[in-house]
Amino acid sequence: MQPRKRIHFVGIVLVMAIVAAPSVGYIHFPPLTMPKMCKQATNIRVLTVQKHNNEKRVIVYELTETLKGKSPKGMSFRHAIPKNAGGSKPVFDWVGDGRQAVMFTIEGGGIACGYVFIDKFCYSVDYNKRGDYWLVIRADPEMSACFHGTVETLRKVTKDLLAGKEVKVPVDHSAKSVPLKEREKQVPALNDILKKNRGE
Repeated sequence: MQPRKRIHFVGIVLVMAIVAAPSVGYIHFPPLTMPKMCKQATNIRVLTVQKHNNEKRVIVYELTETLKGKSPKGMSFRHAIPKNAGGSKPVFDWVGDGRQAVMFTIEGGGIACGYVFIDKFCYSVDYNKRGDYWLVIRADPEMSACFHGTVETLRKVTKDLLAGKEVKVPVDHSAKSVPLKEREKQVPALNDILKKNRGE
């Protein structure tokens, strides 16, 4: 096998291995259309900010509405934003008591991870079962190619998509998706974050 073809083949195998585990594939290589987000997510919830502390970098949400799936009894929706979570300033600019968000997750086997859409912004999270909180991993501005708008609009769009309706989803066409090769480079560092958060 020629070196160039071998490298390409290894890349394909790597992606297939990651995607083979649904939760890992979801957080590494997110679906970039809202219909696919709705289909792949096991759980979709509307959350409301109950309280927040910018100094401690914590947002406590309460579950307002379940659009898809069920919530484990007693699961909290406290989001912890570490200082090394890049690009988190828009979250702090947005947050306020009573503000709402929509969270799309894949959950199963004690693992849960996903994406939280706030007004015109998105960030990724991973559930810490021991501490019962969601670790904010990073800002995901490329998700504007999946949806870009208000939470109220996303709530309606999601309900319509789940009902099988055809919907024109508002997106930011200028949003740049991360190239596959760049995502592959990010995999080891992201795996380390997930392993530490999950106590593996």
